[in-house]
Amino acid sequence: MKVIGLTGGIGSGKSRVADLLQKEFLAYIIYTDDIARDQMKKGGCSYEQVVKQFGTQILDENEEINRAELARIIFQQEELVKLLNSLTHPNVHQEVLHQINVVKGKEKQYSAIIVETALLFEAGYQDFCDEIWYVHAPRLDRIKRLKESRGYSEEKIESIMKKQKSEDYFLRNSTVIIENGNDISPEELKIQCEGYLKKNIKDDK
Repeated sequence: MKVIGLTGGIGSGKSRVADLLQKEFLAYIIYTDDIARDQMKKGGCSYEQVVKQFGTQILDENEEINRAELARIIFQQEELVKLLNSLTHPNVHQEVLHQINVVKGKEKQYSAIIVETALLFEAGYQDFCDEIWYVHAPRLDRIKRLKESRGYSEEKIESIMKKQKSEDYFLRNSTVIIENGNDISPEELKIQCEGYLKKNIKDDK
């Protein structure tokens, strides 16, 4: 059972691909964003360090970290983004490896382990992934999705995209390209994923 890193830029549709892999092909999905969110909750392993560094002004009335306020503070300040990542990434990395080890003990239950993450290379997940799947969608399609689904302005979208790895970087450092533009139907997406998963099974044999 291979470990597959599933990545791509904002708006590329990583979650759509992960959801399909889980429902149609019984893949086990590890969402690094969900892990990071849980670890930053009160009592989580990242909570105290983050509050210590960024202050109690990031807390809401329940003393939980207000992620929107934290994002506002670090937005456009690369050094603060790096500081936050240095506090949270090691904890997420450890939990991802833990889940992989647990799931590999249940190998017959799943077709593959998928690590869904936007920051795959930044967090060093390529070191333990057997393959890197890059979810690709045209830039204009991504912008349209983010405007419609999240209500982002074009200025905000451009700012986020500039901070992420370039399309060329993803293409050069990935082993599989999943096309997920607005013209790709659910059936076409399923066929792509099925083909690459079958190749994995064949290669393992």
